[in-house]
Amino acid sequence: MILHVTVVAAIVLMINLGLWQYSRYGERIDFNKIVSARIDAQPKQLHSLLTELGTDSIEASDLEWLNVSVSGTYLDDQTLLAVNRSQEGISGVDPLTPLLIDHDSINTSSIDSESRDQVVLVNRGFINQATATPKAPAGTVQLIARVRVSESRRFGELSDPTTGRLSEVINIDLPRLSQQIKNLNTDIYLEVLDSQPKDSPAIARIADPVLSTGSHLSYTAQWFIFSVFVAAGWVVVVRRKLKSG
Repeated sequence: MILHVTVVAAIVLMINLGLWQYSRYGERIDFNKIVSARIDAQPKQLHSLLTELGTDSIEASDLEWLNVSVSGTYLDDQTLLAVNRSQEGISGVDPLTPLLIDHDSINTSSIDSESRDQVVLVNRGFINQATATPKAPAGTVQLIARVRVSESRRFGELSDPTTGRLSEVINIDLPRLSQQIKNLNTDIYLEVLDSQPKDSPAIARIADPVLSTGSHLSYTAQWFIFSVFVAAGWVVVVRRKLKSG
């Protein structure tokens, strides 16, 4: 009796694990479609998206991977580095520089004085570990950039100090960085796609996300196959017991 209960429980468990992996596969397909559509979309004005964020009509996750255009002035003296980054098999860092958003070119009376001082963090790209951090372009810059949301520590990863001024960070944790960067937008940051004037040639553009479906479908098949094998073995055992009386 214990054998039968154990086998049935194992089969049910494996079938449910297979269904779970298949649902993960479907979620990944949907995620890839959303990201692809946002990456291919025409850039939107950043100030209009920030206005929507300010009214709570959308969430930061609704904007991630969208292309935006923005002009402003880099606050180069507040540059810090995102460490432990890699790209194309090369280890390095990402220089992060706050950008004071330029609202002077926006013809709107709805921008209050607080919004005029708004700062957004910009990931300017990727540099080799051995490369000195280039200074950000001076004066007004015009950017085409990709929206990203604040990073957080994952289980088992190192974390940044919760207090003090940081010059290097493991995670691009916007609420944490707002402790040292005045008027920093804590909902989103930007990854540069194009800059006018150009940034240093030592800085490589952040690579596009890899939109794969992973191993979820193969895991689905494996769990279903395992359940069939267990069921078949169970039938064989039962038949032998019946024959042996």
